[in-house]
Amino acid sequence: MFLPRSRTIRGLLATVAAAALLAACGMPGSAADDEVTTVTFWSWTSGSQELVDRFNATHDDIQVAFEQIPAGTAGGYSKMYNAVRAGKAPDLVNVEYPQVPAFVAHNVIQPLTSRGVEDLRGHYPEWAWNQVALGGEVHALPINMAPQVLLYRADLFAEHGIEPPATWVEFRDAAERINAADPDTVIATLGNTDAGLIAGLAWQAGADWFDTSGGAWEVNSTDDASLEVARYWDGMIRDGLVNAEPVFAEKHIADLQQGRSLALVAAPWMMGNLSRFVPDLQGTWGVAQMPTWDGTPVAGNYGGSTYAVPEGADHPDEALEFARWVATSPEAVAAAAPVSSAMPADIQLYDAWRTALEEANPYVQGMELPEAALAASESVPPDWEWGPDMAQGFTSLMDEMTSAVGQPQGLENALHRWQDTTIEQLRIRGFDVGD
Repeated sequence: MFLPRSRTIRGLLATVAAAALLAACGMPGSAADDEVTTVTFWSWTSGSQELVDRFNATHDDIQVAFEQIPAGTAGGYSKMYNAVRAGKAPDLVNVEYPQVPAFVAHNVIQPLTSRGVEDLRGHYPEWAWNQVALGGEVHALPINMAPQVLLYRADLFAEHGIEPPATWVEFRDAAERINAADPDTVIATLGNTDAGLIAGLAWQAGADWFDTSGGAWEVNSTDDASLEVARYWDGMIRDGLVNAEPVFAEKHIADLQQGRSLALVAAPWMMGNLSRFVPDLQGTWGVAQMPTWDGTPVAGNYGGSTYAVPEGADHPDEALEFARWVATSPEAVAAAAPVSSAMPADIQLYDAWRTALEEANPYVQGMELPEAALAASESVPPDWEWGPDMAQGFTSLMDEMTSAVGQPQGLENALHRWQDTTIEQLRIRGFDVGD
């Protein structure tokens, strides 16, 4: 059973008694005046420890105790759910955008509107704010975002006489030219188990897999936009123009190092993977806007996370103060930049991020990654919704993709099966699902 948001009567009486005692003593500068509140914070994302260290060094009245937990879908989210149910909730947790609706539906996190977060609305792109503003309440603060961009080997594109493609038709044309010149080389690798990647590509195409505007959960991963994406990539895989395999697995790393795979549908955070796995390729990469279906600039989102205050948190106001600092402070950007290339969601931090990232990370110097990411963030369609259980949803879609991608109409069939499975599972769990 979830804890109520109000304090217990005993807690209230204790607070009143302590305040009365302090007033009676009339001792300014006493230990109570200097009391430090310790906020417990759970996360797994790169840069979390650095953020905590910088905050603690610059704040006296609030200190943050950081606990590294497993990645969300690797056990971190289950740990959060169980802690809330057991009455042992931390004060602040890291929640990725796709999981926010589930945390809201199961009353795991508190609404924050009454705590004054609406003043931050103008700091974010509309689509990013929509990810946390559900049902008339704001439930989390966006921390970083991941607009899709195209990372490509600028040196090898130049050898082939190819410019970054503006449309998906041009992308295929470029792939055919590259493959004709060297049958062992493909233009890109498509993560064949990456449900988030496919969702981002569908988002870019104008799909909306979930819709609650009618008062029930509508599920549709087989609309025209989604199937156009599926058929396109099924054709690219069938014709040997892209590889379909897990990205940054041993085979993919070797393909990158040896110039056999030349591009990635990516997001700013992926620069950390490249600098880790192929450090010798520093200086060879370029970044461009995503190819689009009609030439109009548009990107999907491919990652990103929020900070949320769980139900039962002992120090919600202090936790939110730390969250606001991380979300809006140039100091936070500077603290995280040496270990993370993730883009802050607050667009007012763009200049600070660009400066800090390029100073701290030689791998991205000269690429103009921040400029490309900012332009991409401004083009993400605002109406995309996630379902009420994307932890299970992504697992299910990954399973479907693993068994189907590379087969005839594999991705298309995976989306059809996933839609049927998702609708069935939501109904079993008691969600109101439209016909």
